[in-house]
Amino acid sequence: MEPPRAPVPMQKYRLLIHYRGTRYAGWQVQPDHRTIQGELQKAILRVCRQERSVVASGRTDAGVHARGQVAHFSLSEMRAAVGLRTSLNAILPADIRIMGLRTVHRGFHAQRDARRKRYEYRIYNGPVLSPFLADYVLHFRGHLDVRSMQTASRVVTGRHDFSGFTSSRSTVSFKVRTVSLSELSRSGLFLSYRVEGDGFLHHQIRNIAGTLLEVGTGRLKAADMQEILRSRDRKTAGPTAPAHGLCLVKVWY
Repeated sequence: MEPPRAPVPMQKYRLLIHYRGTRYAGWQVQPDHRTIQGELQKAILRVCRQERSVVASGRTDAGVHARGQVAHFSLSEMRAAVGLRTSLNAILPADIRIMGLRTVHRGFHAQRDARRKRYEYRIYNGPVLSPFLADYVLHFRGHLDVRSMQTASRVVTGRHDFSGFTSSRSTVSFKVRTVSLSELSRSGLFLSYRVEGDGFLHHQIRNIAGTLLEVGTGRLKAADMQEILRSRDRKTAGPTAPAHGLCLVKVWY
């Protein structure tokens, strides 16, 4: 009787990924849809001849971009990081790029170890938007009261129950999150809403951005942000802002 074979040691790799989400149905693999995770896993299968799951710091929705997504996967063999990155990028579509790839200890987990994330929602508030920017910013032509929007953005800083800013389809029972930064700035005709926190609920940031636009147009007041938090009622907040204005910028570990 042959002795049992020793388990093959697994080598874990950490990825820094940039992607343009326009053509994809979000991060997570879905039947009959192109996704970021799906494209990465297909590339790993072709290059490494191994079916591996790529785990990200968090899932992004259809149309959302990233220039700071972090993920991991494991292989049953050691591969040179630089050569592996080059080989995977040669196969991946041009709108997905692995910007960094390195080995990490086996205990690292891209999702569970994430401590803070930063997202940015961008708005162009001019009469005509260049087609070269159309996939990356929300075009809003009307007048916006930026000062009121800035005041409203700061209200959500802190630890709150964000039920009022969460998708009505969310199945998450615990909806308390800590937002450490929530600020809106203007540079010329561009508005940028930056938000950092320990985690975000489904559509949370896009719902906050849509509500800030309602404040900017005068349909809501800055003080209404506090009432939305207090009510925990999604119907009291503004509409969900379109996905293409949102980008995952950075993840801290």
